[in-house]
Amino acid sequence: MPLQADSLVYESPWRPNYEMQAVVGWVCAAITALTLCSLSTMPAEPFYWISVICAVMILFRLPKAVQLHRSQKCLRGHGLSFLSLQALKKRMTKHPGTLWLGHGFVWENRHTQRAFEVLKRDWQAITPYVSKRPADQPIGQPWIHSVEPKETAQYQPLPHLEGHTLILGTTGSGKTRFSDLLITQAVLREEAVIIIDPKGDKELRDNARRACEAIGHPGRFVVFHPAFPEESVRLDPLRNFTRVTELASRLAALIPSEIGADPFKSFGWQALNNIAQGLVMICERPNLILLRRYLEGGAAGLVSRAVQAYSARVLPHWEVKAKPYLDKAQAGSRERRATAMMRFYYDEVQPEHPNADLEGLLSMFQHDTTHFAKMVASLLPIMNMLTSGDLGKLLSPDPNDLEDKRPMTDMAKIINNGQVAYIGLDCLTDSMVGSAIGSIAVSDLTAVAGDRYNYGVNNRRVNIFIDETVEILNEPVIQSLNKGRGAGFNLVLAAQTCADFPARLGSEHKARQVLGNINNQFVLRVIDSETQKYVVDSLPKTRIKHVMRTQGQTTLGESPWLYGGNQGERLIEEEADLFPAPLLGMLPNLEYIAKISGGKIIKGRFPVLTQ
Repeated sequence: MPLQADSLVYESPWRPNYEMQAVVGWVCAAITALTLCSLSTMPAEPFYWISVICAVMILFRLPKAVQLHRSQKCLRGHGLSFLSLQALKKRMTKHPGTLWLGHGFVWENRHTQRAFEVLKRDWQAITPYVSKRPADQPIGQPWIHSVEPKETAQYQPLPHLEGHTLILGTTGSGKTRFSDLLITQAVLREEAVIIIDPKGDKELRDNARRACEAIGHPGRFVVFHPAFPEESVRLDPLRNFTRVTELASRLAALIPSEIGADPFKSFGWQALNNIAQGLVMICERPNLILLRRYLEGGAAGLVSRAVQAYSARVLPHWEVKAKPYLDKAQAGSRERRATAMMRFYYDEVQPEHPNADLEGLLSMFQHDTTHFAKMVASLLPIMNMLTSGDLGKLLSPDPNDLEDKRPMTDMAKIINNGQVAYIGLDCLTDSMVGSAIGSIAVSDLTAVAGDRYNYGVNNRRVNIFIDETVEILNEPVIQSLNKGRGAGFNLVLAAQTCADFPARLGSEHKARQVLGNINNQFVLRVIDSETQKYVVDSLPKTRIKHVMRTQGQTTLGESPWLYGGNQGERLIEEEADLFPAPLLGMLPNLEYIAKISGGKIIKGRFPVLTQ
């Protein structure tokens, strides 16, 4: 129905269709007049004039009657729809530079008014379902989307995605299928896509692979999954860094902590940093297996090699000066040799060429072994999780291992080559390991974003999809939201409730920091009342109308036969939420309410993507 120009007009589209009853009455009158004309001997002109008058009244009443009939019939809702990959490609070709969001309409004041009119009536009386069989009843209330009979294809300009996107929805509402639709469009645009999936959704993975095949580049697709090591690529989450200290920060962030200044976490960071600095000093790339080896087995071997490597760079003929120290430890253990090299450094090298990084490694080597083991007790289980079994070779690839034919990659390589990477975390099998893998993978992405931010020119768009974000939410994710736009990163986060964020981060303020950096919100069915309140409060308010009917009767005690009465109607306008919060808990599957592009409110639905 068109928008009423007069703000005082009250619209009640779900009332009985009196206009249709009038049309039927005028049709009957016209037929009666023509029948009497043919049967009577009276002059025909009066009957013709009556028929013309009936026809005029029919034409006058019919448009409104048809309009009301269509509006009420649409309340049955829409069934589940499907879309092929080829049909999606055609839509993208017709509207380049945009993201297709399914079908829907811009939600405005009149839709709030119509929803209010439904809510104050018996739903079953005005919203009959397509099927009366209980087994075929749909989830949710289909009439919510049907308050607007005319829906159109909804598009969003791609530059608007730079503000990141949040998808909220309870289990089974369609978050993964909606992500699937967005992922496929990014693949068809030939952009870099990274999918981090804690659940390991097979259909999501297969659809991304099919999209790569559809554009003729099946080699763009790579998959990492701990449950299928033989099919996975080897992913190095520590390969990309600008400063060595970043590596320690990535792993120390995985240490569970209930306080901000945790001494165990700080000590673990320091130990990791010392080992990583030593590895870089001897020109070995740090990886998880090497870090674990020197944490558990001691840093004696690393100390000897690090002192030798540093001495060779700063001290000519260092072997001659070091020979007396090494001779004393020639027949000793590895620890004695490391001690000898440490003394050589302090006696011969440090006075002229001190090195703070090397001295940190030496200080760790001198630390009491028992106390060191206690301080890294919370770090070692994490390192064991990430390096045990098949996972060790997957996350710490060895380029010298010629027997392992699986490809090696990292986040920078995936992005620079414009690949599509599906990273399954298998959290249903082992949530702790899956969460740790996801966290260090996002940390590696953040390091790549920092490098692109500092040195990148004409950075290509990178689309990062994180399903069940709460499983891997950490500080690097917040940094990516804050500064990822300048690096060309577009993050799409999926979660079930807003309460997931403070529960994971341990702080309401940090949760607000995450939510405050997201400009686009797609909300599917959510049951949590706090999430409903958060969504509704982020939308503008509006005003709705309703009619208040009054009636009264008065009598006089002295003269009871004298009485009076009154009856009246008043049109009242009051403030209300633009989208009522209870409706968020009644949305059918694959339907959403969205706030995009800085305030555009869309009520939409999307199909299931098929081959």
